[in-house]
Amino acid sequence: MLAIVRRMSLILLVGVAIAGCGLQKQSRLGPDDLRFAAFYGDFLARSGVTAKDGAAPGTELTSAGLDTLFIRHGLDQKTFDARLQAYSRDPVLWRKVLQEVRLNLQKNQK
Repeated sequence: MLAIVRRMSLILLVGVAIAGCGLQKQSRLGPDDLRFAAFYGDFLARSGVTAKDGAAPGTELTSAGLDTLFIRHGLDQKTFDARLQAYSRDPVLWRKVLQEVRLNLQKNQK
């Protein structure tokens, strides 16, 4: 009887460890998501949205400025649109991207 309990405990422990590893992999953002988060944070910062003093946005981002941000972050319009569609279908992923954006903005403000 004790041997059966030990085996069941071992099986349960291994199952939990495997499930935990799977959850860790799912919680990581992919390279496209990380690029999008960096782009979005940069976009917000340049748009004046992140001003600490609550001041109105400084300058309006021009089309050329937006193109520069796309290039800087290795994005193009097709990838950008594809990521937006993916986020609209997966709110959990979108929340993770926004959390990454927040972390990026906090790092840049220090």
